[in-house]
Amino acid sequence: MASTFTVFCLIFLLSTTTYLNPVLAWRPTLIETDKLFCIKYRVHVMNGLSSNENPLFIHCQSRDDNLGDHTLNVGGDFNFKFRIKFFGPDSWFTCEMMWGSKHQHVDVFRQKVEGSMCCVDGNSCYWRAQDDGIYFSTDYTEWIKRYDWL
Repeated sequence: MASTFTVFCLIFLLSTTTYLNPVLAWRPTLIETDKLFCIKYRVHVMNGLSSNENPLFIHCQSRDDNLGDHTLNVGGDFNFKFRIKFFGPDSWFTCEMMWGSKHQHVDVFRQKVEGSMCCVDGNSCYWRAQDDGIYFSTDYTEWIKRYDWL
């Protein structure tokens, strides 16, 4: 028969593990209800410019991954998917966009900003370069201008 102290220690360790690492403690629930917890996202960067005279050039990266250089013609869509980070710095992705002589640095996903905004059906964030600037949407229908070209 275990002593009261041993039982207390076991309960403490189990509750601490659950508190410090809820992903491991509740992993089956997270996988089954992924949309509720928004742990997986997809970010789209699209060329909505008026012509292919100067295609859109983008370079995207996070703190951990270099997603490389991409050239998008009108209608092109570079997209990537990922899981948010639970430990260490928050998930954060940026894209450098260049169109002819114009450019802009865009934070395409910040866990504490776009993470909550894009936590809707599909868990997607959409960015579209247009002639007058860079637009953002969470549903691909309503677009908000977030950046002007420099």
